[in-house]
Amino acid sequence: DESIRRAGDPLRVALAGAADIAVLKCAPLGGVRRALQVAEAAGLPCVVSSALQTSVGLAAELALAAALPQLDFACGLDTLSLLDGDVVASSDALRPVDGNLRVRPAPPAPDPALTAQFATDPARTAWWHERLARVEHDTGR
Repeated sequence: DESIRRAGDPLRVALAGAADIAVLKCAPLGGVRRALQVAEAAGLPCVVSSALQTSVGLAAELALAAALPQLDFACGLDTLSLLDGDVVASSDALRPVDGNLRVRPAPPAPDPALTAQFATDPARTAWWHERLARVEHDTGR
């Protein structure tokens, strides 16, 4: 499912006949609206898949899946089960029931106590900031 996401021009992959199904992920494609544009232009059956995301990230993927005019195949939106926990209250967690996720009127809000529980070590955060600064410097972006 990485060929469309990693392509410089995601639509070129579809239009070249190099894909039978478009696997869409919101974040790499630039959000729900951009993913819908890619889906429409690709002219292929689509599925929505998530990365390892909490309910906060899954909400965007669920919104995308709900907005697609046709969804013939199962989506891969149960990655929350692979995490140690979620950053929203368990009553708001986006967990499938009998293989289905209910579309809600608004995304779940993070719970401050849970976000603190899963906070990254400050040294690790600093390492990432330094790495991103190096990449920005090296690429001139």
